Amino acid sequence: MKPSVKGFFFLVGATSMWGISGTVAKILFNQQVNPLHLVTIRITLSFLVLLAYLALWKPHLLRVKKCDLLYLAVLGIGGIALNQFSYLYTISQTNVATAVFLQYLAPGIVAAYAFLFQGEKMGPAKLLALLLTAGGGYLIVNGAPGGGLAVNLPGLVSGLVSAVTLAFYTIYGKKGLSTLNPWTTLLYCFGFGALVWNVFQPPWIAMVGHSTTEWLFFLYIAVFATVLPFGFYFCGLNYLTPVITGLTSTLEPVVAAAVAFLVLGELMYPLQLLGCAMILAGVIAIQCLPKQEETV
Repeated sequence: MKPSVKGFFFLVGATSMWGISGTVAKILFNQQVNPLHLVTIRITLSFLVLLAYLALWKPHLLRVKKCDLLYLAVLGIGGIALNQFSYLYTISQTNVATAVFLQYLAPGIVAAYAFLFQGEKMGPAKLLALLLTAGGGYLIVNGAPGGGLAVNLPGLVSGLVSAVTLAFYTIYGKKGLSTLNPWTTLLYCFGFGALVWNVFQPPWIAMVGHSTTEWLFFLYIAVFATVLPFGFYFCGLNYLTPVITGLTSTLEPVVAAAVAFLVLGELMYPLQLLGCAMILAGVIAIQCLPKQEETV
């Protein structure tokens, strides 16, 4: 199987899991779970789950060089941990669709950075994919009667922060994958992120007073909305450029809309269906790049 095809399927797995998880998070917020508590529990459980798995089955992946620790700390705290908080906080302040749309402004940021600072070519296929995915995301949010961006100032700011941090860990994360295994990278990123968030929200505050049902939701989010999708994302990033990775990941709002329709019975209106079709067309376009546009 071609590396680009492997990368594509890893990203489909990641975005599918993320597409489901936003609804789960919103359920917890509707039960008055504090976003700060949720992000602390999420990243701490994710670290412990991944640590246990690697310690039992792949202990060699626990080892890193001392010179890599600063890189992993920056990526974990400034990228993944901050992104998780800002995204969840945006959901708590707005709605899932708005949070997803704001976060997926990131591919535009990644593309601009790659063009301006890395010399990556921005040919017609990439530009077309960028326009289709951004426009499709907007139509998914804004295409229902009475719909639209549910934005207040805190939600807007945190949503933009989630876009910037997603762009950051996509670009900066690519840097270390030439020498670090994706699962090793993820473990240490979760570890540094958990360390910081447990200082801001001590475990004796964040982890008490929750019901058994809420803890089942927390475990689901840790495994199926964090460890696996982030792992798949970094595995996909290992095979693809940051620009192609970012554009392909915009499948998440399509998955989220489809799950809401199938599971919750939420209707899809014509403009929203058009938005889904535009994103799919954009993702297909980016997978059919001419060879000279694929890399820097």
